Parts: sequence; C-alpha cells; structure tokens
Amino acid sequence: MVGCVALKRLDGDTLEFARLIIAKVARNLGIATKLIERCITRDENNTKELLLQTTIQMPEAHKLYYKLGFEDKPGPVQMRIVKRTEKIMVMQL
Repeated sequence: MVGCVALKRLDGDTLEFARLIIAKVARNLGIATKLIERCITRDENNTKELLLQTTIQMPEAHKLYYKLGFEDKPGPVQMRIVKRTEKIMVMQL
C-alpha cells in the first residue's frame, strides 16, 4: 500500500478527510491527487462540501489542495477540530 484516504460524514451535505497519507517513497507520483479526485467525484457521497484539517508545516500538501480547489475557511460547528490543526480548508462540490 502506498496511500490511503478516509472520509468522515459530518452531516448530510458535508464530508471531511479524516486521513490522507502517502508513503514517503511514493510521494510526488500523483497518488494523493488521484485519491482526492476520487473522493471528489464519488457519486455515492451525495455531498456539497469537502473539508480537511492540516498544519502549516505541510506547504507542499497545501499547494496541492489549492490546485484542486480548496480554500481556507473556518471550520463548521459540526467539525471536531483536533489540537494540532492550524488550518481548515474547504472545497465546494
């Protein structure tokens, strides 16, 4: 396995990336992009918004998220924000 993504439903219209992990040996091969694109295009998700929590220590990941259409926004009330989170990003679907 070289990568993994997990989605968590926050409500009827909103999903959150609970995890997006790519093995160090497999980075910069487009795997993260493919995993994120698959989450975005899943018809069965029936969602309007995709969120993620991140730290400021991941500038390369942030470039990818911005490229795919994520924007910096405050977290919604239904999101359980973890202590290490420094940035929340949202994509409207």
